[in-house]
Amino acid sequence: MRRLFFLGYILTFFLAGCSTISPEEAEQLVIDQYSNFNGTAEIISTDKKEDKYYIEWINESDGTKGVSAVSSDGKIIVIEAEAQ
Repeated sequence: MRRLFFLGYILTFFLAGCSTISPEEAEQLVIDQYSNFNGTAEIISTDKKEDKYYIEWINESDGTKGVSAVSSDGKIIVIEAEAQ
């Protein structure tokens, strides 16, 4: 009985606490965040460090570019941004 309870606890922990995001999903979140009526953001590069994807992007139409980090739960954090 104790073993079954422990197995259930571990399974619940993994299902509830370990949300992961693919590189493609992270890139799409960044594209959606930085695209606007002036143009669409394009991905330049994607690097994974620890549990975050660092995505370099550019929106040539409105002159913005930057680097954003996307966490495993889909939160976007601006690391660097530039507007011309």
